[in-house]
Order: sequence, then structure tokens, then C-alpha cells
Amino acid sequence: MNKFKKIFSILSFLVLTFVYILVIMALLQKFNDTWIFNNWILELIVYFILGNLWIFPSMYILKPFKKVK
Repeated sequence: MNKFKKIFSILSFLVLTFVYILVIMALLQKFNDTWIFNNWILELIVYFILGNLWIFPSMYILKPFKKVK
């Protein structure tokens, strides 16, 4: 594997994960102030779902690390 491709993959994974976390935090903070989202069970479910959604883009970003047989 090309070293540049590996470094770019790592950096893009870190940057995109950071951006995703910031967007989710901003959206949840906006909805958390309303009366609809002021329940801890709903908050737990939303954090669980949104916390696991980042797995699918990360599989694409980390694809260069997959070993080819």
C-alpha cells in the first residue's frame, strides 16, 4: 500500500470522525433544550443510534488497510 494513501486514510478518518461528533453534539444540544427531547430514555436511544452510525463511513475510509489475499 502506498504510504501517502495510508497517512491520508488515517488523517481523513480522524478529521471526519471529529466533524461528525461536533455535528451530532450541536444537533442534540439544540433538540435537548426543547420539551420533546427532555427524556433520558429518548436521549439514550438517540445517542446509541447516532453513536453507531459512524461505523459505516469509517468502513469506507479505512478500506485501504484491508489486506488483499
